Amino acid sequence: MTLPIDRTLKSILLLIALLLAIIALRPLFEPAGSVLAQTARFDHVYVVSPMFLYKGSQGLLVLDKRNANVWFIPKGSQENLTYQNPVFVVRVPFEKLDQAPQ
Repeated sequence: MTLPIDRTLKSILLLIALLLAIIALRPLFEPAGSVLAQTARFDHVYVVSPMFLYKGSQGLLVLDKRNANVWFIPKGSQENLTYQNPVFVVRVPFEKLDQAPQ
């Protein structure tokens, strides 16, 4: 009586092992596909302050993480939320952070 149960158990375990082997070996036989992911268009821009006063006008203060430039983007009128052209504020010298403090 134990013989058919033993064969069934062994065949089920063998089937599970074969399926796991197929799953594990599948990436070796499939060609590497090209990646279609795209980065965000402005992922290098970091909003430092969403409400900032600069020379009497209110707007956004943003940091360009590519070159450490800080920009101020003034808001237009209060009725319709529009923004004017960005104004360069300062370049932050991040490379000096690696130096010893003086």
